[in-house]
Amino acid sequence: MRYKPIALAAAALAAGLAAAPASADLVPLTQVQLQGQGVGATFTTLFLQGAGASTTESGGVLFNGSVFGDAGGGASQSRTFTFADLAINSVSQLALLVNLAEPGSESPPAVTTALSPLATNASLANTITLNVFSSTGTFLESHSAATGLTLNQVASGLGGSGLVFVLSAAEQEQLATTMANTAGNEVFTVGATFGNSAGGPETIAAIRLATPVPEPETYALMLAGIGALGFVARRRRKQS
Repeated sequence: MRYKPIALAAAALAAGLAAAPASADLVPLTQVQLQGQGVGATFTTLFLQGAGASTTESGGVLFNGSVFGDAGGGASQSRTFTFADLAINSVSQLALLVNLAEPGSESPPAVTTALSPLATNASLANTITLNVFSSTGTFLESHSAATGLTLNQVASGLGGSGLVFVLSAAEQEQLATTMANTAGNEVFTVGATFGNSAGGPETIAAIRLATPVPEPETYALMLAGIGALGFVARRRRKQS
């Protein structure tokens, strides 16, 4: 079953992102730049590189760890993962680090998220997609970024530089509910499709956020606190 995107007003840095549509399951959070990284140094879940002169690259990883489309094989390139692999215990800690390595001749080096043109498994590889399976391989749900996002390269080379995508507040709640209703030990895979590419390669790593994204209940408390502060400020102005 595929869950429809749910709109979220998400704060995102302008650098590295242009013309972001208003609705998506996976939303851009910020950009990071790490040193001394490489394929395999981070928990790389997808290595994607188009064949020949194609300007669209599309592929992903299946539940059994095999790859399809333009995804590269190898244990250090494209793999499945669990929360235990990342040492996380909350959906608010999960993020995907999208790292582009487009040719320097582009100005700026960039790709665009797109729907997959593949004849098979396209639903697992649209835009940037996080796929969720039970521990026995039953497909549970997927969460995808919006189409038409222009992703600008953060730094040259593969590894730890890139754009961080997280689940929206509504999708965090959905995934948490799904995991609570299943036996646990869910297995995750990643797929992606990028248009306007010039050869790549691109990688997507699963990472643990040092500062978790606030969960829906936290957002509610924050809004209530802001409202209370506004009420107190108005009373003080009236008393003055």
